[in-house]
Amino acid sequence: MSNRTEDLPEELYRVLADLLNRRKNIEVINSIRGEYGVLNYLCAAQEGASAGDLCKKLHVVPGRMADILKSLEQKELIERTHDSADRRVVKAHITEKGREVSLEKRQEIRDDYTGLFTLLSEEEVVELIRLLKIMLSFCPEE
Repeated sequence: MSNRTEDLPEELYRVLADLLNRRKNIEVINSIRGEYGVLNYLCAAQEGASAGDLCKKLHVVPGRMADILKSLEQKELIERTHDSADRRVVKAHITEKGREVSLEKRQEIRDDYTGLFTLLSEEEVVELIRLLKIMLSFCPEE
């Protein structure tokens, strides 16, 4: 194996670390695992979701999820109700106000990442997404 090939894993690691540690990307990661992540997930979840389901999906510890849900409920972005099949289970459901906030955030994300098209063509962005999906399949979730 050539030196170049041997160095590629470390170079990839450094590039990914640099990318992930940029302020804007840290904000995205915090957003995905925070209030927006919950709102975004609940937008798609017709039946709502329990705190445990949200913890698993968003990789957040239960204490942090409790704080997120409390904050979202105080802002009237979600409501929590007991599951009709099992009264012990409490499910979070997005409110119309929460759906609007989620859609606004989604538009902000579109606006932020549209700038990428000044650096890459649409075809290159599609290829980047394809390659990142391959990387995700190489490192499956535990």
